[in-house]
Amino acid sequence: MELREDGTGDCETCHMPMFPIALVDGKVSLECANRHRVLLPMPEDAKLRRFVQNWVARKGAQLDAQHRRWEADEDE
Repeated sequence: MELREDGTGDCETCHMPMFPIALVDGKVSLECANRHRVLLPMPEDAKLRRFVQNWVARKGAQLDAQHRRWEADEDE
């Protein structure tokens, strides 16, 4: 699988878009909506690497916001 120039890819199993969700030991983990995952080497191209890092950061921010909402719901 190859990354597109925006840091995403296509799932080889279901052909859904895959998005970077985590960076581990110089590799990037991508996941599609059907939870198929693939681990690829971090891209060497600096621009593409920034796109991948931004996708991962946004995913982390979304998870943080969701957890805050859950905690607020529990407090009520």
